[in-house]
Amino acid sequence: MGNRVCFTGAQILSGDDLDLIHDAALVVEEGRIASIGRAGDCSRQVDLTDRLVVPMFVNAHCHVGDTGAKELGVGLPLDQVVVPPHGLKHRFLNTLQSDVHVEMMRHGLEEMLFNGVIACADFREQDIQGARNLRKAAEGLPIRVIILGRVSENSSSQEFEAAARKMLDEVEGLGVRDVSCYEPQTLERLRRAYPGKIFAVHVAENRNAERESCAETGLSQTARALGWGADLLVHLVHASQEDLDLVARSGAIAVSCPRSNGILGDGLPRLAAWKRAGVRFALGTDNLMLASPDLLREMDYASRMTRGLEEDPTCIDHLTLLKAATIMGARALRLDDQLGSLSPGKEASFIVFDLSRPNLRHIQDAISAVVHRASRADIEAIYIRGERFYP
Repeated sequence: MGNRVCFTGAQILSGDDLDLIHDAALVVEEGRIASIGRAGDCSRQVDLTDRLVVPMFVNAHCHVGDTGAKELGVGLPLDQVVVPPHGLKHRFLNTLQSDVHVEMMRHGLEEMLFNGVIACADFREQDIQGARNLRKAAEGLPIRVIILGRVSENSSSQEFEAAARKMLDEVEGLGVRDVSCYEPQTLERLRRAYPGKIFAVHVAENRNAERESCAETGLSQTARALGWGADLLVHLVHASQEDLDLVARSGAIAVSCPRSNGILGDGLPRLAAWKRAGVRFALGTDNLMLASPDLLREMDYASRMTRGLEEDPTCIDHLTLLKAATIMGARALRLDDQLGSLSPGKEASFIVFDLSRPNLRHIQDAISAVVHRASRADIEAIYIRGERFYP
């Protein structure tokens, strides 16, 4: 029997396909899922009757560094808010003492955990020290932080490469702000030198930047990024059909952050076109200064936005969006062997929604309810590696 805990009586979204199993037991041993289905012999049982058990979320793109600047710059365009060196965000960051900034970022990571996020990928500004500060902010927290470091853009190619190599020796990858920031040949060399790292880049976020790329180089931002080997493409708001087909063929994973795109007035991603093209995609919440790190809100916004833009309620399905917030995010961050779904051998990190609360009572479709209706107020508990984390 050992130290086995059985969570019984629940509805469980099981496996990578999020299959709904009724009146099932999730058996946990040493922080991992031993089985889903029958309870068997356990040292302790937790009754989850009238509860829905869902894998914790994975936030595939965020900027935790601007947690302390919430709502700063809302109503202004992208270049005035987040583009270095004079964007409001960077001017704000330059005023902070290191210990104060670390504390702010820790608050942002704690907010993610309470929203059911178990892992995130952060585009971490401020060179190697910024990455180290984020590592410090995450100390002792049960969230996986994948740091995609950003190197100063005001340096020569040789200086950039040296700094990038130093960065890649410490963190999980590079987070490139724009394809025009660094020479593609240098990025190609780094890609070959660090095949196990994640190379991520913002592309086609802004219409003007996309037009400039085509005018100056004859190539879209997406084509240029894939040319040097990017494997995680963020935004794609203004990607053409040709670009989307190229992404699908490349095997790269895209990340959509529609709430951020909307508040900045940059346009909205055409997720239905992504799906038709066969683009694999995850969801992120982008800058904490502009959007809460809440994937329940992101999924709901993405679904309603997409169906409205297409004038077609059938153009996307809620299962695709829930996968984008769970297993696809985990795949994007190369954590899918541990997180992103509830399967034997994976970490027992899950959210328990109370189906008896007024908002979720009488639901006819559990996955649609998570995507379109559930809120943090409906979360009864969060378990991380089999232990109750919240409340």
